[in-house]
Amino acid sequence: MKKTVIRSSVATLIMSFTLHTAVARDVSPLIKAAGRDGSEEYNIGACRFTIANKFGGRFYVPDHNDPLSQQGIYDVHDTGAKAHRVLRSFGLFCGAASSDEVGAMLGAKRIGDKWLQYDPSAEAPGLTPFDKNANPQTVTFKGKNWTGVGLTIDATTGDEERRPRVFSFCLIHNAQALCGDTPVEWLIDPKHNDLWMVTSILQSVVFSDAPAANAVSDPSAPANSHATSD
Repeated sequence: MKKTVIRSSVATLIMSFTLHTAVARDVSPLIKAAGRDGSEEYNIGACRFTIANKFGGRFYVPDHNDPLSQQGIYDVHDTGAKAHRVLRSFGLFCGAASSDEVGAMLGAKRIGDKWLQYDPSAEAPGLTPFDKNANPQTVTFKGKNWTGVGLTIDATTGDEERRPRVFSFCLIHNAQALCGDTPVEWLIDPKHNDLWMVTSILQSVVFSDAPAANAVSDPSAPANSHATSD
């Protein structure tokens, strides 16, 4: 699958609060069917999976009538007494599980024991060290039939009172990787971190290798574990 990911920096991307990463994706149907346990099953690109609705949130595929829409959204309600102060919603999209593709979707690549970021200013894709205050940290987590790769990056630009710690991740299953990113902490409030919530949601994902013949079009779709860092 050919995919172009354009990021000026992790901080700039997140501070824009956009859920749609600038990518070109293969055209394939967005469908939902019943998983083996009765849960809803979704297709995003080549990724077929179920995902639990947790913490009052839900997963859905926006623009379900648009065959080019290849992104799902996990939305966490932010109203009421139990509103989450950081986590609101995050996108999930599907790509190839090759090292280069996963690195591009994360916006960074681990070389030895260090994370390097893709330099957006270079004419050709290249890797460059993060700002010393970005504090890149590896996050390890896994699911029922996939391996997770992730990292957190601290924003180093923008309003100091709204600089986030951003969690970028990919769930790797066979030849596919289900990826996304989301703020999990405001740096001025280090006592509150929603990383555990995001990893809990992601660890409910179960990929399916079953053929899609019995899946139906989705005309309406709204829709335990731990994480450690180096």
